[in-house]
Amino acid sequence: MENEKMNELSGKNDNNKTLLSLNKQIADLKLALDESSIIAITDHTGKIIEVNRKFCEISKYSEEEAIGQNHRIINSGYHPKEFFRQMWKTIASGKVWRGEIQNKAKDGSLYWVHTTIVPFLNESGRPYRYFSLRVDITEQKQMEAALQQALKDDFKQTVKNLENGIFKMIKDEQGKLIYTMSEGKLMQELEIATEVLQEKTPSETFPASIASSKNAHYEKAFQGYRVNYEVELAGKLLYCDVSPIKQGNQVVEIVGSVHDITELRATQRQLQENKILYDSLLRLSNDSVFSFDTYGNLISMNPATEMLLGYSLSELQQESLKLLIVPEYRELTLQWVSKALQGELQNFDTVLYQKTGAKVHVNLTLLPITVENQTTRIYFIGKDITEQKKIQELNAYLAQHDELTKLLNRRGFELALQKDLTVAKEKQQILALMYIDFDRFKYINDTLGHYVGDQLLEAIAKRLKECVDKGMSIARMGGDEFMILCPAVETEKNAVEAAKKTLHSLKAPFFINGIELYVTASIGISMYPKHGDNVVDLMKYADLALYRAKDRGRNNYQVYDSTMHTTSYQSFFLEQDLRKALIHKEFMVYFQPRVDSSTGEIIGAEALIRWNHPELGLVPPSDFISVAEETGMIIPIGQWVKKTVCEQLVKWRKSGIPLVPISINISAQRFLQRDFSSHFRKLLEEYGLDGSLFEIEITENSLMRNEEYVKETIAELKELGAKIYIDDFGTGYSSFAYLKTFKLDGIKIDQSFIRNISHESDNESITAAMIQMAQLLHMDVVAEGVETEVELTILRELQCQHVQGFYFSKPVPTEEFVRMLKNGICQPANT
Repeated sequence: MENEKMNELSGKNDNNKTLLSLNKQIADLKLALDESSIIAITDHTGKIIEVNRKFCEISKYSEEEAIGQNHRIINSGYHPKEFFRQMWKTIASGKVWRGEIQNKAKDGSLYWVHTTIVPFLNESGRPYRYFSLRVDITEQKQMEAALQQALKDDFKQTVKNLENGIFKMIKDEQGKLIYTMSEGKLMQELEIATEVLQEKTPSETFPASIASSKNAHYEKAFQGYRVNYEVELAGKLLYCDVSPIKQGNQVVEIVGSVHDITELRATQRQLQENKILYDSLLRLSNDSVFSFDTYGNLISMNPATEMLLGYSLSELQQESLKLLIVPEYRELTLQWVSKALQGELQNFDTVLYQKTGAKVHVNLTLLPITVENQTTRIYFIGKDITEQKKIQELNAYLAQHDELTKLLNRRGFELALQKDLTVAKEKQQILALMYIDFDRFKYINDTLGHYVGDQLLEAIAKRLKECVDKGMSIARMGGDEFMILCPAVETEKNAVEAAKKTLHSLKAPFFINGIELYVTASIGISMYPKHGDNVVDLMKYADLALYRAKDRGRNNYQVYDSTMHTTSYQSFFLEQDLRKALIHKEFMVYFQPRVDSSTGEIIGAEALIRWNHPELGLVPPSDFISVAEETGMIIPIGQWVKKTVCEQLVKWRKSGIPLVPISINISAQRFLQRDFSSHFRKLLEEYGLDGSLFEIEITENSLMRNEEYVKETIAELKELGAKIYIDDFGTGYSSFAYLKTFKLDGIKIDQSFIRNISHESDNESITAAMIQMAQLLHMDVVAEGVETEVELTILRELQCQHVQGFYFSKPVPTEEFVRMLKNGICQPANT
């Protein structure tokens, strides 16, 4: 029996060690999950009793501000009361609730989270706490593999600080059990030290029920057995281990040790709760969590892993980790695993095979578990980023390709030209560049509409691809301008022959929607190395040659020569008229309303300049803005527009007309000038206007130059209250990475993506991707060029809340726009 008791105590010690190890692992895993998830724990009334750092980061509340508050502090008001009634009804019944919730941070910003609420039940089966696990689905944040250290190893700390008591007892001549010694800090704390217990029996010191239990155990110890028992005394749970002391075969006294196991038992209960919590986190996590030992054997995995890879635990245990990795990623991935085996936390992207053989892109965090400085296992926490990768690939494609024609865009063409230039220099080859502009194409757009114009552009692109030789590159530079790159020609004559061939291919008519269309083109040619040895010069000289071709009657080609001037004859006189226009006050500002796609409410407007030319009549911006930019006149013209808008806002304010933010287009030239933000500040001060009444629209190209200065300017403008939008988004070659870097407020999707959204599935999917990504970055999205009810309906389905276009209103003079503002609602133009 004595051996059995010793084994029992030894078993308890082993259990304690096991608990320590398990608690360490749970704490490490909780750290990983807590770092990658948003966690909050509330009591049964909804009062917050614990939050993690992710909760504080996304809610903007500090832990001290959040704890003790009701969860309603992050209620955004978005969901109806019935939504929360059903949620509370579910969790109050002890069931797990899952759903998506929009919350509001301390600073007023809104964010969406996928929430899982797990009730913790007491012994009677009623919830006493609610555990909330959230995933930020606004930014699709990667769940970092770290568990917060809020669940530290309380049990280990408790054992480390435990202080014992010791006592001795004998039997007197009458056979009574008498204490002879009772020492130790624990005994002092319990007020049962030697001075209290000496020469006394248990019955004389303790309550009858406790004394009776003690006497029974002590009698057994005097029979030669080692005994142990637990007793509750003075609010503490005590563990007593009693051993007999023998002289020969006779027990002369017994010695007992007393341990305060109050905290140990509490820790064990907490550990059990932690294990339940850990199991819940793994089971309910949307991210894959699986672990391998240092020999590469799979130990465990959660349901999300099976959903990700398609394998059950037993199936995956039969597979090699190495063979799960796609070959081209295998070597690098195994290097990261090797570093994790050395105890280093790793995070990287890789590609794995699913059971079906399909590939899945995964962001993996490797969390090494170390015990006594030795890595015992590695936890893999994986997030499926396949859709993210697809969007990135789509964005990369869009960054270098024209959405309409699928040809290279300006950015893609410049990269191709630079690449071929490098080859030409190395091999001493001749390279030719053809800049093509289609004559009077605007007339087709104005007469037959942009839909027909776009179809014609697609047909032209197809014919050009059929016309050019293998190895040549074609690009749509914008509008009706194309470029062809001939990477290796023998002489200038070959380039001329290619231009003639191109012009000849365009002689046959195009049939668009039953309409027979004839087009002609003007072509400018530049040569390497004769005319230039870099991308900028070759494109510039081809452009100048193109202008010469247009000046000489169009439908011809011209090779650049040094006599060509940088400004065409037409541009020269247009420049003179532009300068006069400012002096003679020939410019006007029109306003095109921006409306809520659901309600039609006017929520803003774009200020658009018009030129009332004394001879030509109303000249659209497309005919003079490029000249203004080339000559620098865009700066004074832009200043006039800003000043005119300020004057108009002041008039409206005095007249009691409701004010809405006005968007103003700012050229890259002006935006990149050092005094832009300071000039804007002075303008606001001069007219007593708030910056929130202005939205600054800049082009994507503006972001590509002098990045640090652009960041500084944007920050200064936002400090004044103005919002910054990217105009004609999707037509340039920036990316969503730039939008995030520069902390912009919104994008205006170019009308080329909206115009055929009801006819081309590509347009709809690309537009949906842009809207989704912008919303993930907390940015406003405005769809430009909305002309039909079908387009509006699709945009509503894509959750695009702001639209602008002819369907609601063309740009209108000030007086007409004032009437719209007074009404507040902009009805479709055809109603």
